[in-house]
Amino acid sequence: MVNLLKNNEKLTPYVFYTRLLREVAIYIKEKEDIEFKLVENGDELLFDSNYNIEPITIPLFLSLVEQLSKFYGKPINLSLYNNIATQKVLNYLYKSDFFHVAGNMKYLPFPHGRNILKFEENYLGDFIKKSLRPEHKVRCYSLDDNNLREELKRFENDDDRRDFLISEYIYIVREHFHELLINNENTLQNKDLYIEILSELITNGVLHSKSNTFALMFLNRYATKFSISDNGIGLTESMKKKQEDLLYKPLELKHEIEKYTALKINEKILENFHYIIETLYFSSLKDRKGLFDLMLSVVLKSNGYFRLHSENSQIIISSRMSAELTVLNDLRERLFSIHRQTQITGQNDDFKKELIKLKNEIKLNFTILYKNICDKYNQDYRYSSLRFFSVKFKGVHIEVEIPNTKL
Repeated sequence: MVNLLKNNEKLTPYVFYTRLLREVAIYIKEKEDIEFKLVENGDELLFDSNYNIEPITIPLFLSLVEQLSKFYGKPINLSLYNNIATQKVLNYLYKSDFFHVAGNMKYLPFPHGRNILKFEENYLGDFIKKSLRPEHKVRCYSLDDNNLREELKRFENDDDRRDFLISEYIYIVREHFHELLINNENTLQNKDLYIEILSELITNGVLHSKSNTFALMFLNRYATKFSISDNGIGLTESMKKKQEDLLYKPLELKHEIEKYTALKINEKILENFHYIIETLYFSSLKDRKGLFDLMLSVVLKSNGYFRLHSENSQIIISSRMSAELTVLNDLRERLFSIHRQTQITGQNDDFKKELIKLKNEIKLNFTILYKNICDKYNQDYRYSSLRFFSVKFKGVHIEVEIPNTKL
């Protein structure tokens, strides 16, 4: 069995990508099956064992388990242990609704179980009388909820379906995360923007990626953190399906940056990284707030960290890129302002010319950003904003960290 939690190791997103995914891949190759063990030492070495999990890792693990459950056509076994070494983490997972979301339990008022994990329910319960903020629970968003799949049949095109889902999710997201957003000085100022963008990202997950989407937001004394994870078609396939419009020509930035032999890495992984850059570029041209705007807000307005993972690659955006991002932010604001004007007055030739001019400037500055990212990776990959992993992880996975006070 693969150990979900190892002794004296905190299961962070980084550990998930580097250790857990690799062990899962090896186990599947050797056993042609998969099962998990909650903790490394089980019922042994009780007083020498310490287990811990970063809350924002939970959506990643649920996304992984759902992928495996689909592949094997059954819920994946998770062996639990209830002892003095496991009670704290077991209690947290229980109160965060991890087991209710992942299991087959259908007890109101708990979330609808997705039946992707199989475990012994007798091990569960409220062992430690310590409250958990209700906003700290893991969430699963699915078209199977609230009759959404049937509701979408009323609409003839994807734009109308997207608008309908966003209108549904914006209220749900506000209910789930509003209290956490107003408890952080940095997120308080932009709470409506975050709610709008989170609704957009969840909609993208369930509609375009054709996947359930898992999310969790967590607030401690230092930062607000949240992660969103789906196991859908991913950025590569999604970008291949984009259609040309006034501003966007499919894969135009990707073709531009491929002219530079900036990184000497596996071609497939390099292509995957290029699709991440293409996705951010595509988002920067849209007439609605999305992934690119989330990145700018987190980094420039809150001095936070934005991480985007797809397949074998992850990009980490931080204030170290402030110079390049500030230029892109100015261009984005000007372009978005024109988008807003055209929605009111309609497009004319002057607006079109200005939009195309701004689009070309954005593309140029994305190329500059790409070169700088690659140069820093080549100088010292350990401190660069890029991470490349040997095991491919399907879907799109976003992690955000926003400090609680402005520095």
